[in-house]
Amino acid sequence: MAEKKRIFLMRHAKPELPGDGRIYYGQTDYPLCAAGAAAAKEVGSYLSGRIKFDYLYTSGMTRAVQTAALVAPYLEPAAERSLREINLGEWEGKGYDEVREEFKEIYEARGVKFAETAPPGGESFFELQGRTVPAFKKIISSHESGNILIVAHGAAIWSIAAYYFDFDLNDMFFFPQDYCGIHVAEEACGRLRLCRYNWSPSLQL
Repeated sequence: MAEKKRIFLMRHAKPELPGDGRIYYGQTDYPLCAAGAAAAKEVGSYLSGRIKFDYLYTSGMTRAVQTAALVAPYLEPAAERSLREINLGEWEGKGYDEVREEFKEIYEARGVKFAETAPPGGESFFELQGRTVPAFKKIISSHESGNILIVAHGAAIWSIAAYYFDFDLNDMFFFPQDYCGIHVAEEACGRLRLCRYNWSPSLQL
């Protein structure tokens, strides 16, 4: 087991989305597409022999569980449902243009106050952060040392990163979080130090 504690926050690989993929999906449980599975397997192959994970957590959603199984097949993942993706309510499964037309007022309001405005029946980013951060704290406080891999989702991971590294929740789209992108953090002086942001094997090319 690694002597120090390192946390690896990984976004799941690309899912199989209907149509052209230009839809809102949060808690709709899509599996990985073939390209996504291949990319996750590539990450696992690259890390094999370089980093051995000691603990594995997922959100419990299919795309996260499948990604974790390809990256760290030697570990049985523990599900932490509070790390599930943001709930987009009535927008789930609808296309971008459809939402813009059908929910014009709330869509425009969300564009102005992104972090605090929720789709009908869904969550705001502040509400998302209210469940993801306690879950993340519980995970990292459960282990004194070791490499901890957490496979979750773009918005969920962003809400945690914003809390710990003083990012503005409204700035999510200015900070890329690619499929299979990994943020690496270590504990230092009672805080988390961000060592890598959105890393992937493709950055080695």
